[in-house]
Amino acid sequence: MAGTVFVPTRSAPPVLGVRTLGLQAANEFEVAARIKVGLPSSAVHALARELDRPSKYVLEVTGIPESTFHNHQKARKPLSADASSRVYQVARAVEAAEEYFDGDKDAAQRWLTHPKVALGGEVPLEFAATPQGSDYVVKLLSRMAHGVIS
Repeated sequence: MAGTVFVPTRSAPPVLGVRTLGLQAANEFEVAARIKVGLPSSAVHALARELDRPSKYVLEVTGIPESTFHNHQKARKPLSADASSRVYQVARAVEAAEEYFDGDKDAAQRWLTHPKVALGGEVPLEFAATPQGSDYVVKLLSRMAHGVIS
């Protein structure tokens, strides 16, 4: 059997959030490294485009002060690691919802922007601004996809 080469039959699933934000990252380790140095302000605009909302809406959802964002943008400085993390967490939830709704962005947006009993009456998009909240929203969508009453 010498010379046998292992060829994987499946590739790793894409990392949620990277497509929306236009990040070049093959795994969560690379995403974490990008967040640590700060995402560019263009990530906020990319998320706003994906949501078909103004950038101001993304800033509100992620808790990034508008003045801080504009100062970073003007100085061409990346967002802080904390702000970058919040933007990424929301992008993860958006992609998970779009995946659940088979690419139907309108259906995903409706689900993301209306309060859910499973989230204690909170709006998924707002709930997803923290790592724990984002993880919970992604898991909730996964449970729904597998028919678990949530």
